[in-house]
Amino acid sequence: MKKLIITITIISFLNLIGCYYQEQMNPGTYNFDEEEDLQLTTKDTTYNIAGNDYYLENDTLFVTFSKKLDRETTLKTVVEISVGNIESLEVERSDTGLSILIGLGVVVGLFVLIAAISTDFFTDFTSE
Repeated sequence: MKKLIITITIISFLNLIGCYYQEQMNPGTYNFDEEEDLQLTTKDTTYNIAGNDYYLENDTLFVTFSKKLDRETTLKTVVEISVGNIESLEVERSDTGLSILIGLGVVVGLFVLIAAISTDFFTDFTSE
């Protein structure tokens, strides 16, 4: 019984992780005010940018990169990227509704399975 619960728990966590996806977007029409994690590719560099580390002003994307040097010192660098120089743009998104539905489905399935095992549901069919 413990193995069954552990197996179902592992499968449900894997399903919840699967609700995250990356969507290819057009850089010219994307609204950079949404504060989502981005992966930008220019001619020479690929940037992975957190949702609150960039803003758009006059067709130029300003990105702040932070690097912690030691406990007290953080190095911050601002990079300017023209929207016209962006070759590809991927936005990381998650589907919260699907995550909730999958989680509820696994829980309901687990309760049904436990109820079927505890009421000798399967032995009724084998005794005939």
